[in-house]
Amino acid sequence: MRKYMKIASLILATCMILTLAACGKPVDNTTPGTSTTPSPSASDSATPSEPAIDTSERVDLVFYVMGDPPADEQVVEDALNAKLLERVNATVDFQFSTWTDWAQKYGLQLTTGGADLIYVANWNNYGTYASSGAFLPLEDLLDQYGQDLIKIVDGGLLNQCKVDGTLYAIPNTWPEYTLNGVNYREDLREKYDLPVPNSIENLEAFLLGIKENEPNQPLLSVTTSESQGLGKAFNAFEVMNFKYPWVATDGLPYGLGADFDAPSDVYDYWKSQDFVEDCKLMKKWADLGFWSKSALSDPNIQDAFIQGLCVAEVSGMNPNKNIAAVEDFKKNHPDWKAAYVAFGETSGAIYPAAATQNATAIPRDSKYPDRAMMVLNLLLSDQELNELVQCGIKGTHYEITVDGYYKNLSENFLYENLNTWNLRNNDFKLAQETDKLLNEMFAKYQQLGAKTKFPNINVYGNFTENYDAYQVERGAVSDVMRQYLAPIQAGFVTDVDAAIADFLQRVDNAGLETCREGFIAQYKAYCEEYGYK
Repeated sequence: MRKYMKIASLILATCMILTLAACGKPVDNTTPGTSTTPSPSASDSATPSEPAIDTSERVDLVFYVMGDPPADEQVVEDALNAKLLERVNATVDFQFSTWTDWAQKYGLQLTTGGADLIYVANWNNYGTYASSGAFLPLEDLLDQYGQDLIKIVDGGLLNQCKVDGTLYAIPNTWPEYTLNGVNYREDLREKYDLPVPNSIENLEAFLLGIKENEPNQPLLSVTTSESQGLGKAFNAFEVMNFKYPWVATDGLPYGLGADFDAPSDVYDYWKSQDFVEDCKLMKKWADLGFWSKSALSDPNIQDAFIQGLCVAEVSGMNPNKNIAAVEDFKKNHPDWKAAYVAFGETSGAIYPAAATQNATAIPRDSKYPDRAMMVLNLLLSDQELNELVQCGIKGTHYEITVDGYYKNLSENFLYENLNTWNLRNNDFKLAQETDKLLNEMFAKYQQLGAKTKFPNINVYGNFTENYDAYQVERGAVSDVMRQYLAPIQAGFVTDVDAAIADFLQRVDNAGLETCREGFIAQYKAYCEEYGYK
């Protein structure tokens, strides 16, 4: 009963958190069909091991995934289940959250039970659910029924999926780079011979050049941050990632900082002279008209860059969003060009998405955890089954071109239409022709990431803060940030030094140090556990 109460207590808070998760928006960050290599032929793939247990009793499993089902869901399920019945005498019924009230539905699913496999992700509060007892520990199940998973999933990735030392999820094996950065109009940069905006200084020069040549052209699309990360309150402040190789996009919560090459060395950013100078730069940009004077009350305009309502976006961007702009411009504005610079290309903090960006867990109430692991073992490690789940029926839903690319044949089942991003296998993942540019970007990032102290490891991505003990103070700190920090970072104060002094006094009174003490203790223990020093 305690377990259910703990999980149920998470639902309301989780819904509030998840609804705000902009970087982690499922539609933006998790739907792209991209790959680094075309799929090998079936003859090149090994046959996964068969189970060494009695499977004489048929079982019907439920696999809970995100989003909406495709038209041919049942057609693909029938084809898949015919093969699963032969292999492990089991079937899988994919059940979908839909994107309407999906956060609440996800929490209720874990509370009421019924699923045997479930999609999990860091943006979907995986760590909090795992620590609350929502999922089964997987070490023994993996050893007994997931021998092929052990072979194909890197031990480092499995380690990143542990919560409090216990493995609760199996990650996909495709490295995805969701690096934040600047999405900008390359055609205008070329037209006026402006610098590539790959630093704070060059971004300023780029924007000034556009302003001088096209004074009526809006420059940046910005708005107030929801402060969910409790590191910034105005989203344009994200450009500081050019300057600081922070382990997290906003720095650490509560105005703390830690650099990627020394993750456990936490420092006080808000009370530093660097912070004062950075806020003065934001005031300079505001005075130059880089954003609207009503930016703190303006709604966040979706697709502002694609609509031509700005020449650059500096918050919530990633390579996939740049590709979306590139493709849109080709279709609707062939004279426009979009380009992208990741902050880490300048700062040196380059890494792929966390292992828990897309993963699979077995809910605590699964009726058939052994068979669930056997099926997961097959879906992720068997090329025929993996391509069936991800692409549908070959010849009906897709074909492979002479160049080795995936080509869709039916609107009834599109690429990765079951939303099983957690089953991406880097060895099998079919590439689409539109993936060429993205793959080039990923190849560049992978090379840069390999040169870091923690090669291609997302150091902060799997950390989960438990703020139960200081939830009241945390809420008060967030309120102060929205009211007093936002106008400072937006450059809308007359005296930056005085405004910062006032903000720091107010945020201290709100309980900042209580939050910091609780956070730092957890974060340092996390760094110690994973060897991030």
